[in-house]
Amino acid sequence: MEKKRRKLTQCPNCGYTFEEVNNYCPNCGQENHDLNVPVKHLVEEFLEGTLHYDAKFWVTLKYLLFKPGLLTEKFILGQRASYVPPFRLYVFISLVFFFMLAISPNTMQVGLNQEEAMKQLGPEEREALAELDSLQGKVPAPIPAQRLKALVDRAQSNDVNRDVLREKLIKNTSFLMFLLMPLFGYLLYLFYRKLRRNYVEHLMFSIHTHAFFFILFTVYLGLKFFLPEGVDIFAAVVLVTAVYVYFAMLRVYKQGYLQTLLKLIPVSFIYLLCLAIALLGNVVVSLMLS
Repeated sequence: MEKKRRKLTQCPNCGYTFEEVNNYCPNCGQENHDLNVPVKHLVEEFLEGTLHYDAKFWVTLKYLLFKPGLLTEKFILGQRASYVPPFRLYVFISLVFFFMLAISPNTMQVGLNQEEAMKQLGPEEREALAELDSLQGKVPAPIPAQRLKALVDRAQSNDVNRDVLREKLIKNTSFLMFLLMPLFGYLLYLFYRKLRRNYVEHLMFSIHTHAFFFILFTVYLGLKFFLPEGVDIFAAVVLVTAVYVYFAMLRVYKQGYLQTLLKLIPVSFIYLLCLAIALLGNVVVSLMLS
């Protein structure tokens, strides 16, 4: 959709006199567009130009949610002008996701306070834990285990600002997910190397898949505000994600049901292993820097 410009007669930056066809100043390059307007117009332009908040956005969202792999397939076929670009889509959706993650009450928690956890145990469990602690005191733990235990103890103490720690965890997690996204694409590239497709095609698949997961997890975080205490649907979120990725792979790579499943399993296992290691490292680093 073409941008509606409020053209000036003279460049406010360098004084060049515009012609009617000039969308940018030929002298200094500044855009020929008057920004001295009410805030309402600026917000509308932001949604239009940055987020493509129009029919294009809603069509893209519909295909992303209900047509697994279709956006990637259309990108590969060169049908791109009718949809929000993959990177822009990912950035917008991830911003919403990490905002929800930041305000959600029961996420990114390191653990319960030790006293609170002890209160939830019965007399027998407390005695068993006390005996285990006494045995651990007699047997020296490996150095990495000692350091990890020290970090956990520090997280449970009052020495750590929980708000600062939470902020660091969320910030680092957003960066980690951005790094893991091309990793998932590279795993697909390796497992489908016989198809001789460019890595960019696998990367687009990864971007759309992560965007779907962020939307699904955003809905999950929103539902946690209303679900009764003790009710968790995280397993359902994981199942829906797995089914979505499976059908997306069927559409994009066009291989049989069993062949696709035999590639989904190792790709998912390797990716989830890398994700677990990255998240554990994130917790350790965040604790050390808090």
